[in-house]
Amino acid sequence: MAEGGGAAPPPEARRAGVGKGIFAVVVVVVAILAFVGGLALGPVVFPPAAQVPTLVVGTNIPFPPFEDYNTTTNTFFGFDIDIARLIAHASHRTLVIKNFANFDALLTTVGANGVDMAASAITSTGATGANRSTFLTFSTTYYDANQGVLIQSSNPDGVSCPSSNCSNPSILDKSNYVIGVQRGTTSESWTNANIKNATVQNFTGVDTELAALRSGALTAVIIDNGPAEAFAAGSGGALVLAGTIFTGEKYSFAVAHLDPQDLIPVINGVIFTSQQNGTYQQLITKWFG
Repeated sequence: MAEGGGAAPPPEARRAGVGKGIFAVVVVVVAILAFVGGLALGPVVFPPAAQVPTLVVGTNIPFPPFEDYNTTTNTFFGFDIDIARLIAHASHRTLVIKNFANFDALLTTVGANGVDMAASAITSTGATGANRSTFLTFSTTYYDANQGVLIQSSNPDGVSCPSSNCSNPSILDKSNYVIGVQRGTTSESWTNANIKNATVQNFTGVDTELAALRSGALTAVIIDNGPAEAFAAGSGGALVLAGTIFTGEKYSFAVAHLDPQDLIPVINGVIFTSQQNGTYQQLITKWFG
């Protein structure tokens, strides 16, 4: 062992005039390079990236202009979908839309906390809203709605609503009329309460009841006024809106009863802020003109 406790340089180094100090520096540098090289050669493990949580929103299409699906772009769109996107952003979640072919199944799944939230033109007022509140919790209301009466433009059964007001049940309650409604909706609730003589047919999906109307199997379809107008406008002249049944409903977003995820404050905050900063009116103009 050389004096000073360090390893002596090899003879070759001594012959070349390399002192112990320089040799020690070289040894340290080589050691550092070997260590760094070892890191480069081995696997570098980083902590896993934090995953952004999702906001799973259930809906029931087609129900334009509130919710619908573009088969070309494979995306959901509509007034409710745009607000749901704002809610996802405010809650720092990634929006995921899940469609339910059955409106009743949508509400039941939300009530069981099977999805985080429902955005599907859901009436939260009146007797229907009170019943739904037994298994759902609603946000503040965000849209005023009524029912519409959709008929064939040829109007073979002669449906007539004075001044486009179809609120009087006697207008539709005729024994030769067949009225179509979607199960679980306020359209169904209104017909159950007011139609006694006409035949009422209940449909799981909106598509099938519209097909029945186009085929002549139905006299009319009772459906929320906004979608009734949209379906008439998109029918190429085959369907028209006979008039409005003024029910004075209000829509809300829905979560599981008692809001186990504490989403209602976020949803209400988005509704309030969007109404205050002009975003809500922009969406109204975008989807309703």
